[in-house]
Amino acid sequence: MPKVFIAVGHGGKDPGAVANGLKEKDINLAIAKSCEEELKKNGIEVLLSRYKDEDDTLLDEIRECNEYDADIAVAIHVNAGGGDGFEIFHHSGGHNSKRLAEYIEIEVKKLNNSRGLKTRLNDKGKDYYGFIRDTNPPAIIIECAFIDNKKDIEVVDEAEEQKAFGKAYAKGILNYFGIKQKESQEDIWDNFNNAINDLLKNVKDFEESLLKFQEVIKKGGE
Repeated sequence: MPKVFIAVGHGGKDPGAVANGLKEKDINLAIAKSCEEELKKNGIEVLLSRYKDEDDTLLDEIRECNEYDADIAVAIHVNAGGGDGFEIFHHSGGHNSKRLAEYIEIEVKKLNNSRGLKTRLNDKGKDYYGFIRDTNPPAIIIECAFIDNKKDIEVVDEAEEQKAFGKAYAKGILNYFGIKQKESQEDIWDNFNNAINDLLKNVKDFEESLLKFQEVIKKGGE
């Protein structure tokens, strides 16, 4: 059974980025819990770095991850700095870290535009981020949106949207491991309702086209 470590960015006295009435630490935790739930549903063993609003330092996350002996490590964050879209940082060496990022990017693109997969080096030519540099398994850092961009953060400022991001991360992770995602009853009903809505829209479009056609025929006969 694969093991996944999820670092829930910030927490406790460290709120992370704060803007538009939101705190990064809260969004991170909501996404992480959703991701954990979906992974466990599909047979993945998961450990979060925190399960509530408490202090959670980078050094703690790295230590916990390495002690857990995870197969992969994912750090969940929210961006700041006035940009837009999500981005994922992976190990500069690429390999499985980049492959994991690619799988997750495919799913998150359905929720927000992508700024791409990135690497960052320090002045010694090593990976800049300690979470990527010092954890043992392939590791990535996901920044889902910009909290200080009012329009961009709208994709993840509500509970249901945060849940959707967690599910997207989970689906990407499952695809990385080659595990087919199990559909929950909720997913089945969502898919059914979406199909019905599409059908009703098509019927409405057909009726409108038929009315226009009838008008053309009527005018042609006058």
